[in-house]
Amino acid sequence: MKLFRNLIALLLLVSLYACENDNNIPLNENSEVGETNPFLQNFGDAFQSRFIGTVVNEENYPISGVTINIGSTFTTTDANGVFSIINATVFQDFAHIKATKSGFIDGSRSIVPTSGVNQVKIMLLDLDPIATVISGQALTIDLPDGTEVELPGDFVNEFGGPYQGEVDVIIKPLNVDDEDFASKMPGNLTAENTDGDLRVLESYGMIAVELRGEGGEELNIAPETPAIIKIPVGSTVTNPPATISLWFFDEDNGYWKEEGFATLVGNRYEGEVSHFSFWNCDASFETVDFCVTIVDENNNPISNIVVQLERDVSGWSSITSGYTDTDGLVCGLAPANETLTLIVPDFGCVNNDLLIALGPYTENQNISVTAQSTNALITNFTATFNDCNGDAITNGYLQLFYNNESQIIPITDGNISQVIDYCNTDIAYTAQAVDITNNQSTTVFNGVFTTPTTALGTQMSCTDLTDTDSDGVIDIDEDLNGNNNLDDDDTDGDEIPNYQDEDDDGDGVNTADEDYDNDGNPMNEDSDGDGIADYLDEQDVIDFVSEIYASNCDTSALNYDLTETYGQTYTNTTFLYFVTQIEADTNTNPIVNPSNYTDTNVLEQIYVRATNTVSNQFSVGEIYLLGVNETDSDGDGLTNCEETTGIDNPNTPPNPEPSGNTITDPNNPDTDGDGVDDGVETINGTDPNDPLDF
Repeated sequence: MKLFRNLIALLLLVSLYACENDNNIPLNENSEVGETNPFLQNFGDAFQSRFIGTVVNEENYPISGVTINIGSTFTTTDANGVFSIINATVFQDFAHIKATKSGFIDGSRSIVPTSGVNQVKIMLLDLDPIATVISGQALTIDLPDGTEVELPGDFVNEFGGPYQGEVDVIIKPLNVDDEDFASKMPGNLTAENTDGDLRVLESYGMIAVELRGEGGEELNIAPETPAIIKIPVGSTVTNPPATISLWFFDEDNGYWKEEGFATLVGNRYEGEVSHFSFWNCDASFETVDFCVTIVDENNNPISNIVVQLERDVSGWSSITSGYTDTDGLVCGLAPANETLTLIVPDFGCVNNDLLIALGPYTENQNISVTAQSTNALITNFTATFNDCNGDAITNGYLQLFYNNESQIIPITDGNISQVIDYCNTDIAYTAQAVDITNNQSTTVFNGVFTTPTTALGTQMSCTDLTDTDSDGVIDIDEDLNGNNNLDDDDTDGDEIPNYQDEDDDGDGVNTADEDYDNDGNPMNEDSDGDGIADYLDEQDVIDFVSEIYASNCDTSALNYDLTETYGQTYTNTTFLYFVTQIEADTNTNPIVNPSNYTDTNVLEQIYVRATNTVSNQFSVGEIYLLGVNETDSDGDGLTNCEETTGIDNPNTPPNPEPSGNTITDPNNPDTDGDGVDDGVETINGTDPNDPLDF
C-alpha cells in the first residue's frame, strides 16, 4: 500500500457502532456549538452520526480495552481492537474521536462525518521512557534518527505548580517517510492559524513529547523556561523552506494551532516551545470542502475502503487518507486552487493503485468517481447475521480478511451487501462476525470470492465472548483442560477458578498487567521463553541450580567463569552475581568481573540474581563451586589438572601418580603414540611424551 506521507489534512470518515451514554454533547462539550470557542463555528451545527473503528499498537496489532470518547459518549474496544458507537453528537463538518489506554500516549482521529457509518483507524504510541531526568537538571536528548530535545530542567505538574523529583521522558518522532504516519498522528491536519482562520496543513516532520512524574502523573516544562526541539525533515521532502510555522495539537478540540516558528539548520527544523504535546512543522493552505463517492462500474457504492488524496505540486508524495462510509462517501478539506490525484491503494491486487486526476477547485465539491481496473474483480458480498436467539444483529461487525489485510464491515440491520474488490489471483478469504450487543461471535469461516455475487447465507452468532474477570482472556479460553467446565480450571490452586481470578498464576501480578505488549491479549506473552504463557506462569524468570569447576588448577586461588551456565542467552533476562544471598536479594555489591572470579575464600556457592527485563520480576539461584576439575577427559587414569600440571590430586584415588612436572595431553590418552596410556607410563616411571620411553 502506498506510503501515507506528508498529510494535507486527513479527510477521512469514520463508520461504526457502539455502546453509548445518554448524554450526547458535541465535541467541545458545551451545550451550544462554538459557545466558548468561536473557531468551532467553522464546523457547523450539532450532528448525529454513527462510528466504528479499530485501534492498534505500533506493531499494528489490535488493542483491547481502549477507552473511546466522542463528545460525551464513551465505549471501549473489544478483543479485535474494534469499537462501535451507534449515535454520537458531533459537529456537522468535524468529529473528534479520542482513544486512551494506560501504557500509551493518548491518540485520536478527526474526520468530517457523514450520515452513513463512519470508520477510522487509530495507532497508539507506546508510553516508553527513553530517559529519566531529575528536576533542576538540564538535559539534551538525542535520538538515532536526528531528533533532539533540549530540556531546561524546570517542570510543573498538571495544575501549574513546581515539580521536584524524577521525570520520565517519552519522545516519539513521526517522520513523513513513515507509511504509518497518518495512523500515528493525532486528529487530522485541520488547523487554526494565528489569525483564527481555518487551514489545512502539509507536514514536514512531527514529534510527540510526554513527561511523567514518579507517580505516573502528567508533567510539563515550566512556561518561563522553554525547550528546544529539532525535527528531521523527511528524506522524500524537496526544497524545504528556510523557516516554517510550528503548530501544536489541541487535544481537547482535536485540531492544530499555530504557535511560533522553526528554522531549517542542515536537515532539521529547530524551534523553541513553551509546553509539550505533539508539535508539527507545517505549511498551510486555503481550503475547499471536498466529498467524493467511490462507485463500481455498475454505480454501486464501494464502502469501507481507504481513499487517498495527493497534492501534485509537492516535490514528494503529499497524501491524506480516509475510509469511505457505508454509502461509499468520504469527505474532508482539500487545498484550494491545486491539481490533485485521488488514489485507491491496492485496488483489487496488492501494489495495484488506482490513480485519478482531479482539480483544481475554487469551490466546495461533491463528486462521484468510478473505480475500475483490469486486475480487479468485483463481487457483491452478501450475508445475514443473527444473534443466538435468531434476531437480526443491529450493533456488530464482520471482520473479513483477504488480500493480506483485515477489513471491518459494520452490521446495522443483520444484513450485509458489500461491494468487494479482490485480486483475480487471490480469491480466498476468512471471516468472523461479532455481535457487540450480546458479546458473542460466529465461528471463523473460510471461503472464496465468486463473481458477480458471494453469498454466505445466514450465520448465527453464538460463541460467548464474555470475560468475567476482565483480565483480557475470554471465559472460553480459560477452559484450559477443554472439558467445557470453567469451574475446575484453577492454575494457582487458590480455589478461585481462572475465569473469575484476576491473577491466574498467583504471582502477585494481575493477568491483565502481564500483557506487556499492551495488545489486549495476555495469552501471547511468554517473556522468559519457557513455553508457558506469563499469565499462567508463577515465575516469569529463569532460575536454576548449577555447578561449575574452576577454570584453573591452583587450589590456593581458584578461578571461575560464573557466567558459564547462567551467562547463556536467555530471553529477556539479565544476571548479576553475589557472594551472599542477602546481597542478591537486596541487589547490593554485585561481583565486578563474574567471568573471571577468583575464589580466595574457598566458598562453596555463589548466588545469581536473574531479572526479567520485560516483567521486572527477579529470582535468586545458586551456583555451586566444585573446585579443581576432577574430570579425566581422555580416560587415561589421570585427571585433566594432573596431566597439565604434573601435580597429583589426592582427592582422586586410585589415580596414578604423575611423574614430576611431566605434561601430557588431557584430550589424548596416549600423548606420545607409543601404544601405552599416559597414566600407565606415569605409574611405571616412563615419559608419556617420549614414544621411545615405554
